[in-house]
Amino acid sequence: MIYLKKEKITNANPNIESPDIYIDVMSPKRDIGLIDSKIWFTNEGAIIGERNGESWDELEYYQIDKDDTDYIKEKINYKER
Repeated sequence: MIYLKKEKITNANPNIESPDIYIDVMSPKRDIGLIDSKIWFTNEGAIIGERNGESWDELEYYQIDKDDTDYIKEKINYKER
């Protein structure tokens, strides 16, 4: 549901080589990738860089709010660096 509520942004400038987490979701029935993204946590929520092509050079950026970000952090037991 979090990915359905994400909002597209055009002014993202995250450190491409240093995301906080990677999310890779595969279809268990078809063995194909459904989601391939990097996430950078911010004070306001998070930026999602979703791969949109064959390589990580083609990303579309989205933002999610703090509540959704906190939910992700809780589920993965994320510890601040």
